[in-house]
Amino acid sequence: MKFIIKSCNLDKINTDCIIVSIFDSCKFSISANYLDQCSNGYITSLLKFGDIQGKIGETLMLYNIPKISAKRIFIVGFGKEKEINQFILKKICKNIIEKLKQTSIKNFVCSFSELSINIKNNIYWLIRSITLFLYKALYKIRKMNDVLKKNIYFNVIILNVLKDNELLSAKKALKHALAINLGITSAKDINNLPPNICNPEYLSIQAKKLAKKYPKNIFVKIIDLEKMKKLGMNAYVAVGQGSKNKPFMSVIKYTGKNVINNKIVALVGKGLTFDSGGISIKPALNMHEMKYDMSGAAAVYGVLIAASELELPLTIIGILSGCENMPGSSSFRPGDVLTTMSGKTVEVLNTDAEGRLVLCDTLTYLERFSPNIVIDIATLTGACVTALGDSVSGFFTNSEYLSDEFEKASKETNDKIWRLPLFTEYQKQLTSSIADFSNSGNSKAGAITAACFLYNFAKKYNWVHLDIAGTAWKSQTGSTGRPVELVCQFLLNQLN
Repeated sequence: MKFIIKSCNLDKINTDCIIVSIFDSCKFSISANYLDQCSNGYITSLLKFGDIQGKIGETLMLYNIPKISAKRIFIVGFGKEKEINQFILKKICKNIIEKLKQTSIKNFVCSFSELSINIKNNIYWLIRSITLFLYKALYKIRKMNDVLKKNIYFNVIILNVLKDNELLSAKKALKHALAINLGITSAKDINNLPPNICNPEYLSIQAKKLAKKYPKNIFVKIIDLEKMKKLGMNAYVAVGQGSKNKPFMSVIKYTGKNVINNKIVALVGKGLTFDSGGISIKPALNMHEMKYDMSGAAAVYGVLIAASELELPLTIIGILSGCENMPGSSSFRPGDVLTTMSGKTVEVLNTDAEGRLVLCDTLTYLERFSPNIVIDIATLTGACVTALGDSVSGFFTNSEYLSDEFEKASKETNDKIWRLPLFTEYQKQLTSSIADFSNSGNSKAGAITAACFLYNFAKKYNWVHLDIAGTAWKSQTGSTGRPVELVCQFLLNQLN
């Protein structure tokens, strides 16, 4: 499928379909009005029948339009003209794809550039959002027996831009959208794989493939079990010791051309390719979804792909913390005390609070790179789902600058986050009589105490923790690919 930015003569372009918008009470958009005038009021005459009013989600397909070269005109309702936003645009793009998939249409022109979604640099965000939303609507989990096949419904999609002075911004938006979409799709694809295929070693193999695909930008180092032991990563090792699938930590260094500053941005992804809970085993209901406990690593993997496609002038250290948490005779136990790579000790109260044990050693390992910014991404706590549901990710930081930057990126991408506190009062819940910390607090404020645990190992950094337990996947549709776009936008904003 190919996207093209173009300034078209809508009446003369040869295509299977032109898609235009109308608003409440059949108010025409500029594109719809132009086609109506070219066809001597043909569209107006049909709308008099009342089959469409312009409300959100309404559609009407027109055929054999006089003096129009396109085979069809597809009219889409957008509701109130001044109330259009990215949420509405996403819903409409999904509806468009569902309708067009039921037809023989292979090529179409989408003429929405006159819309306003109330964001600075409107044409950039409009084109980028439409592209990503159309791709999202087309994404489908591949069955294992046809993993090599691609679901191609359309050949060419032209995004029509009415104003010539907006073509440059539109082309930039498309370039960014295609790279970010590749990152999102790659994250989804690897995240949706079954855990008997995507284990920690498989994750490390995919990391090494990035170095082959982007040899000028990416260098990969794999830390296996023996190296972890030598490094003193005892917390990380303990989590994986009950599984036959040994842990692998993939360290991916991305270096862009003409790096704009000496900043090093580190991305850490929790990569529990399956989390049974260990001896503190999870309930059987929906345990199959614990293959998604590697969503943080999948997101980091996707961000690095997008950065490589765009050749961002940044230095990024990405770590995929691959591991599997299983019960067995060699599993770590509630009551064990672990000495982390930092030298701090942790009393294990719950083996299902394993992600923070993997991440705490990863955060310590990162010190050798002296990063300026560290962002860890993890499906860390069910408590975050209880607090914020499945639409908003938990956000924690020790930096007001990073808080502002992520809030900005969140609003731009409509990937919602909500900042939760790191007050010292919460640290009291992590006290232990025989270790520096326990790995689990009491039943209160679980997402916050988990973040506070990590903060004890991130005090040397400007640090962000994203708890994506509620937003990383949906039970019916699989991985969401979040927060790939959010983090990509944060990185893009660092270039300004």
